[in-house]
Amino acid sequence: MKVVDKQLLFISSDERNSGNISDFTLTLPSHLIACQQHQRMRMVLNDVVMPYTWYNVQSSNNTFQIVVNGFTFDVTIPEGSYHAIQLRTKLNELLVTANIGTDVTVSFLETSSKFTFTMANPVGTHNDLVFAIKGAHRLLGFSKSSTNAFVDGVCQSVNAVSMMFADALYLHSDLLNTNVDKRAGEKTSFHLSTAFAKIMINTSPFNNIIFQNVNDDYMLNLLDRRVTEMHFWVTTSEHGIIALNDDFSFTMKVEVVEDDEKTLVEQNKGLAELMRLLLLQNHVINEGAKNSIKKV
Repeated sequence: MKVVDKQLLFISSDERNSGNISDFTLTLPSHLIACQQHQRMRMVLNDVVMPYTWYNVQSSNNTFQIVVNGFTFDVTIPEGSYHAIQLRTKLNELLVTANIGTDVTVSFLETSSKFTFTMANPVGTHNDLVFAIKGAHRLLGFSKSSTNAFVDGVCQSVNAVSMMFADALYLHSDLLNTNVDKRAGEKTSFHLSTAFAKIMINTSPFNNIIFQNVNDDYMLNLLDRRVTEMHFWVTTSEHGIIALNDDFSFTMKVEVVEDDEKTLVEQNKGLAELMRLLLLQNHVINEGAKNSIKKV
């Protein structure tokens, strides 16, 4: 393959034609991203600059339930950015206003990085903390889709709490790629994925995440000869929804390529056809000259 043309496409979520920061569509003039019939195009992700300013508590990870004597009470943590001590304070406020009929308090042990829920006057025998699939289990140090019983009025985190909303992000596109993963769709088997770049979160909050593609690993093969619309969206590494607070930008390298071998074969075919025509032409001329001699 030979690259015959190259251009850089600078993209910002702020320049979107529709959608939001995390999920947007761009419309391009028809003459910008195009190639000839015998050519193909591909896009390579060059770099990404993304502000790390999203909340670590969002609508997809801010709920859990507390069950007291068989009665279920929903608790929703307000969206925002929390560290563990701030979250402990907020949880105690929420449990007071939940009016669950008994005092439940929360403490945080920094050495183990775990929360401890204490029920002052346990009522009945059915007292649990319950987490849905898209709940606050990671924030509070519990397993996904788990039910955790109060034992003698105490329920402690199973794991160390995680104040990170995600450890990496996927940048998705509706353009064709050959990547595979298992977390999208029904999550039962590996299959083709819309995710074409994994962006590591390797900085602290309120700084810029800077990603540089050094070896053209993240590439999109374009089937169409002309691209006029592109759809991009961002998810967590578990394909969960994430709401970004600030616009981000990235650069795509657009390359037009030709198949050298195919071009050479086509050229050879053309030369062979020309040689054939010349031979036929010479044959006709020679036959005509022979006939003229015979007549004389």
